[in-house]
Amino acid sequence: SLAEALRRIEEGAAMIRTKGEPGTGNVAEAVTHIKKVNDEVRAIKSIYDSGDNQDLVRMAREFHVAYDLVEQTAKLGRLPVVNFAAGGIATPADAAYLMSLGCDGIFVGSGIFKAEDAKERARAVVLATTFWNEPEKVKEAQKMIDERQSMLGLDVNTLELRMQERGSSA
Repeated sequence: SLAEALRRIEEGAAMIRTKGEPGTGNVAEAVTHIKKVNDEVRAIKSIYDSGDNQDLVRMAREFHVAYDLVEQTAKLGRLPVVNFAAGGIATPADAAYLMSLGCDGIFVGSGIFKAEDAKERARAVVLATTFWNEPEKVKEAQKMIDERQSMLGLDVNTLELRMQERGSSA
């Protein structure tokens, strides 16, 4: 959530990482999280643009962060630090899509490095991430990999333990 991201930034984080579910080959969780944060940023930007500073003050209290941080985020229309996506990224198309949603970069893991064609897949993901806003380059990157070698997109609802539950006693 935006509140959690801003609290981490106020604690000194220089980067935020969206929480997809690693090792699944299913990028849906990362997409859901970045869209949620983007929607919340748009909402506070709209409040900022309307000139209603009292609402921003209320949100700062609700988020448990300094008003200046909420105001800066609203003014920028984005988080004031870089935002990387991670979890479930297995194809160049996944990477390009996350970049198109406003991510500043991506982290990859088992979706790339455990694939049989890991080296070529990594090159393709780098190409798609670098040229995410050039459809022909993304298409070229996607053609560099064998889709049959992609991780199966696991249903995160069937996992015994999800990333956000790790380490909690609940």
